Amino acid sequence: MEPIRVFEFEKLHVDGQFTDDHLNALAKYNEEHGSAYFKLGYRSVQFQQYVGVIQVGNLTIEILPKIGKLASSNDEKAKWQRILLEMLQQCNWMTVHANEKAPLQFKHNSILEAYLELFVRECEYLIQLGLIKKYRRTEGNKNVLRGKLIFGKNIQHNIIHQERFYSRYQIYDKNNIYNQILLKTLHTIPIITNNYLLKDRLHTLLFSFPELNDIHVTSATFSNLGFDRKTSAYEEAINIAAMILLNYRPDILNGQNNVLAILFDMNDLWEEYVCRQLLRFCEPPMRIVPQQYKKVWEKVNKQREFKGIKPDIVLENLSKTLIIDTKWKLPDDDIPSDADLKQMFMYNEYWNNANAILFYPKDVGDTKIDQGIFVAGENTFQSENSHRHKCGVLKASVLSNDASDKEPFLDFEFGKKIFEKLKEVELI
Repeated sequence: MEPIRVFEFEKLHVDGQFTDDHLNALAKYNEEHGSAYFKLGYRSVQFQQYVGVIQVGNLTIEILPKIGKLASSNDEKAKWQRILLEMLQQCNWMTVHANEKAPLQFKHNSILEAYLELFVRECEYLIQLGLIKKYRRTEGNKNVLRGKLIFGKNIQHNIIHQERFYSRYQIYDKNNIYNQILLKTLHTIPIITNNYLLKDRLHTLLFSFPELNDIHVTSATFSNLGFDRKTSAYEEAINIAAMILLNYRPDILNGQNNVLAILFDMNDLWEEYVCRQLLRFCEPPMRIVPQQYKKVWEKVNKQREFKGIKPDIVLENLSKTLIIDTKWKLPDDDIPSDADLKQMFMYNEYWNNANAILFYPKDVGDTKIDQGIFVAGENTFQSENSHRHKCGVLKASVLSNDASDKEPFLDFEFGKKIFEKLKEVELI
């Protein structure tokens, strides 16, 4: 079945492909996650700022990024599916093994299949390396004494067969948490995909795994895992396994509408992408300061009850400081909202009269910056220029504007162009 592709904030109504059963499954999933991912209407669902993929039974729904009022053509949606996959890879939110950064092996029907192939690829790589062994404690009844004798259970089990010993001991094998997580994920994938190429590779992988204990997986399972020299090769596979297992909701009643959602807040992805691209081209004396949190309000005589602010990106260049706040949206009439301007004014105040930039995306075209100022009022500090701070509006396209390219792709000099524009207007 072909996936349904929608843009963020778009509505999807019940029709022939998207049924009431699918809608009900999404409603249950959304309720369990604090109604964060979408809004429900009459026989419809409206997606929010989260992009990615949702699998409901045999139906795949892709939520794609959107800049402006894009046409809903299939070509436009296919374009933004490619762009989203590239952005996820650039931000390491979709990992590929260090020595295998080549394109994925086949054209994917959906973003979900791309993630599943990455996981299968990592498992194949680990099989080639050899699955790790670890020591684990176990106990049982043996004909020879091994490890520590457990007297109570020994009497209980061996009051007649005194030639046996019930003891607790260590064994060294592949039945450990790392391999158990991989195997559990491999058993889950056939439930959520009908891709025959993947299923064939899964079948081969499952034959290569030894018999392991089935485990119950929670977020604590992954947060308690550590990676050392021996287990570092597992890290990428475990990260993808966490995405799949923690976001998978089996349909217990009839098994027809299992839900798996791999979703990302587009605001977070945009911030991460901009920061990584700036880091690529940041040269001394310019530096990107780690995110700083500053307290701006607190209750009198109350500890730990306060409000603070933390800008997305802080650039420092000798005596100059520039605050960059990324916004995945387009301002109305090219004028920032009141909330955005108030936020930037606070940043400037608490970062020693820094200047600020609101960084918005654009679909195509050259990087553009419009300067703006916070005008000094009657009761505020008056400067020579009659303004208190600067707050510009920067717009840049993530896409290459090379006319020779048949298909749009991410601009790999994105960060360089941003720095050039900021230097041109003397903000850094």
